[in-house]
Amino acid sequence: MNQNDSLKWYQDHTEEFIARTADVDMTAHYNRFLEQVAPGGHILDLGCGAGKASLYFTRNGYQVLAVDGCKELCDFTRKRVGCPVRHMFFEELDYTNTFDAVWACASLLHVCKSDLPDIFRRIHRALKPDGVFYASFKYGTEEREKNGRLFSDFTEESLRALTDEVGGFRITDMWLTHDARPERQDESWVNMFCIAEKAE
Repeated sequence: MNQNDSLKWYQDHTEEFIARTADVDMTAHYNRFLEQVAPGGHILDLGCGAGKASLYFTRNGYQVLAVDGCKELCDFTRKRVGCPVRHMFFEELDYTNTFDAVWACASLLHVCKSDLPDIFRRIHRALKPDGVFYASFKYGTEEREKNGRLFSDFTEESLRALTDEVGGFRITDMWLTHDARPERQDESWVNMFCIAEKAE
């Protein structure tokens, strides 16, 4: 199983996914993120899903580019938010020194662990010097398939090891949370903030 199999799941279950996630309250996460981004900054919503983060960031005065590998979710976000939206896969990320911050909430978890170092390097390249990178993964140690989707799980230690392997990122915070959806409160997530260190 790979990322493309997960994308097919989202294509086949777009309406179901939107219904489950479009209005989940992530305000505390968003505000914690935006505290580190200059007002009006340029944010890449990487794996935008139903567009809830893009909508929040846009309403708070930020420039947002939403990206997703699922065309149907791109179309939904474009109509919902009105911000620029690009249909592309993570491995096609092709920006350099463009964004003040990258928000990758519950999206990179569908990438094979062996492919994540390349994706992290592309994110690093896309960020401006001292740009902020947020990512979250389901808590665990496995690379597994569940209901037609690939999940790459991480602990604090393995996520730190991945980031150290890639280089160029300074981790500023890492913490655990429970799933924001009431029916999934028993699921844990590992969250991470990094700063992209690079020569200006």
